[in-house]
Amino acid sequence: MVILMKVHLRVFIEVENLGRVMNILADEGVTGFYIVEYKGVSPTEWKGFSVKEDPESAISLIHDYARDAVLVCSVVDEELVEPIVNRFGEELASEKYTIIEIPIRRIIVNSP
Repeated sequence: MVILMKVHLRVFIEVENLGRVMNILADEGVTGFYIVEYKGVSPTEWKGFSVKEDPESAISLIHDYARDAVLVCSVVDEELVEPIVNRFGEELASEKYTIIEIPIRRIIVNSP
C-alpha cells in the first residue's frame, strides 16, 4: 500500500494576481481551493515602523499602509507541489508572492 503525502499549500499574493494563480493551480491539477482576503504589509515596507499599542493607532496604520492581498490555500498531493512552484517561478517572476508548504499528517472528515 502506497500512502501519498498531502500538503497544505498556502500562496500569499497581491489581489491583482488572483486570476493568474487560480489558472496555474487548475492547470496543475488542483481541484479545489479556498481564498482568504486580507490586508498585508511586507517586511521591507514594515521595517522601521513603531506602532502605538492602542487599537485605534494600529488600525489606522493598517488602513494607511497595508495592501489588499489574498491567501489561496489548497490541500494537494505532494507530487503536485514542485510543478506548481516551478510555474510560479516562471509565470510570476516579476510579482510578489509567498508559498508555504505544510505537511499534513492526517485528515479527518466527519460528514454525518
